[in-house]
Amino acid sequence: MENVVSWLSNLQNAYAIHNVIAHRPELPVYVIRDGADGLEWMDLSDPGDRLKPYHFEIFFGKEAARDAHYRAALDECARTGRPVCRQLFGFWDLFHPLADDPRSFLYVGQFYREAPDWETLSAQWRQIAGQEPTSANPDFVHFVRMALALPILEPELLDAYQQFLGHYAEFLAGREEGAATQEKIDRLNREALSRLWPIETWVDAAIDADKFKLTPWRLDGGLTDWMKEGLGIGRLPTTAMAIMPLDSRTAPLDWVQTLVRNARIQRACIAFAREQPETAATHLADYGVSLITSGRSSKNLARSRLELREHAQKFQAFLKERFGVRSVVGIGTTLAPGAPLHESHREAVLALHMCAQLERDVLFFDEHGGRAEFRYGELQRAATALATAFDREHSTEIKLASDRYVQLVLRYSGERLEVARSQFLATIFQLWSGVLRRSPMQHEARDRFANDLTRKLEEAPSLYQVIEAFKEALGRLSFVSSKAWQGSNVMRLEATLQYLRENFAEPLPLPVVARKAGFSVPTFSRVFRRATGTSFLTYVRAIRVEHAKNLIVTTPMSIDQIAQACGFQSQHHLIRSFKKTTNQTPGAYRKAHQAVYEN
Repeated sequence: MENVVSWLSNLQNAYAIHNVIAHRPELPVYVIRDGADGLEWMDLSDPGDRLKPYHFEIFFGKEAARDAHYRAALDECARTGRPVCRQLFGFWDLFHPLADDPRSFLYVGQFYREAPDWETLSAQWRQIAGQEPTSANPDFVHFVRMALALPILEPELLDAYQQFLGHYAEFLAGREEGAATQEKIDRLNREALSRLWPIETWVDAAIDADKFKLTPWRLDGGLTDWMKEGLGIGRLPTTAMAIMPLDSRTAPLDWVQTLVRNARIQRACIAFAREQPETAATHLADYGVSLITSGRSSKNLARSRLELREHAQKFQAFLKERFGVRSVVGIGTTLAPGAPLHESHREAVLALHMCAQLERDVLFFDEHGGRAEFRYGELQRAATALATAFDREHSTEIKLASDRYVQLVLRYSGERLEVARSQFLATIFQLWSGVLRRSPMQHEARDRFANDLTRKLEEAPSLYQVIEAFKEALGRLSFVSSKAWQGSNVMRLEATLQYLRENFAEPLPLPVVARKAGFSVPTFSRVFRRATGTSFLTYVRAIRVEHAKNLIVTTPMSIDQIAQACGFQSQHHLIRSFKKTTNQTPGAYRKAHQAVYEN
């Protein structure tokens, strides 16, 4: 009987260890043994095929540096008999000695000790690859995505994980009898690990689209104590929500820098969700956060919706205060407690993207005809209505038709990025063909414009950015269509306007821009005013002021810094231009906007 108890106790101890490691696969655990033939590695978790920094280090010829790093850390660990935390190229590794065996060690890595920013990632890339970081380099983009997926062990969490490794090492050495390891690890999990490192895999399972996959609580018929600890909720969730930061359409954001910014927002939101009642969170692709939550069952439907809306607004206020960004929230249908939440999550994501188009901050899926059955013919009719509005060159009609069309594409695509992209591209080319039928152009100019028109739409990495790229392409096409009678001049001018929108922060002297457009200065000025209704200098000033307004509201940058970022010659030049355009100084504008937000 004693042997049976010992065997069962050992299994329970091993299971407690497994529960820490298995639900956090982004931080694999190994035993490293310093053998006669070199270092021997044994996986104690399932590292799978996730890319890690060492893959890039090996590819770019830094393998020797990594080997020397391991050797130095293990030597120190063996000499001191204490855990060692070391970094290489800005990535950290943790080594823990195994009792009674000076040649064997527990190892976890690689991770960060604080959230990386653009400067950190750029410096690491230069060290490893010897190249300048650029969003046009697919290897750098791959590196950034890998790095953003690494865990972050800040001081309190790192200390808790070191304690866990200590218990693990004692268990492997057979130094603890009975259920001692299980009790210590369960307590550590409850008091620190689950709180500091929420288990996203359970939230992922709850919203998974595969109908054959079970929610974490299905087999147990409810939430167990360890599920409650890991998820941070005490009752079965009923509703899915989705939140996404919105970028100003005039903001000069590099899309890889946006990925880095979004990763910081996602981590902060997931941690914030842990502090909120009955709420758990996970990543929504690389741009947002998915939430599962529930209201108090005693409340009626109207009161429950109000509670959900208030809950969404808490997250929006948090993101505004912490990151200075506006965000939108989509809310799916509330289901029975314990039901799979995929459908509610799908609705929440669709409502999320509808928010951006309808200029709503919070939207329930059923608030805009979301429950109606979708038919493909309806999407085709919306595309036809957009083409008709385009032919009439009626701006208000185009705006209404495009909003309706975007909403239906979102419903039709069901969150699938490439489906939405292909639908938008087909429509842009259809509208472009209509413009060419009315006003034929030379092949070279036509092809160059078509390629430039669709480039952003083809490269956009998220659904939100695809929609924004479609709307930008629609605006450019509308401009060319309305000025088609000017022939090749309008094509050159439209390309120039796009150049000004993308390079507003650079010096833009009129003679240089006119020469780039292929005009003399007098001809360029005349064509520019006829097409835009304003002068070149006024147009450039308006673009720069719009960007300045966005930075004033969303960042703590000084007025001098904003002037430099927006292409103004000096702080005085910004203030004079800003006041001429808005009738306010930048300082007054910032104060007024903050007052509106606080009220």
